[in-house]
Amino acid sequence: MDDDKILEITSSIEETLGQDNFATISDKIGELLTGNSENMKAIADRDAEIDKLKDRNEKLVAANGALLQKVPMGYKAVDKQKEKEENPHPKLSLKDAFDANGNFRH
Repeated sequence: MDDDKILEITSSIEETLGQDNFATISDKIGELLTGNSENMKAIADRDAEIDKLKDRNEKLVAANGALLQKVPMGYKAVDKQKEKEENPHPKLSLKDAFDANGNFRH
């Protein structure tokens, strides 16, 4: 609601009630107008924050999409039997080279 419309309404109230009665409620009308202005400012601030968060979200989605394109999607499971056939001499660790008593296995 713009200022001209508010003035028109308050003038109409003043004409209807008369000057004396209007003075008694004008303070309350002023409080209502002040509260309304504060609410409108809060809504505008919230809208600005929402727009900022939407923009940030779009940038994050784009960045995540770019990262996902770099990650290979074709992971293939390695068959243990096929791996043994391809590499008959697997690497031995120190644990594999010694038995439970600490003796070297032949």
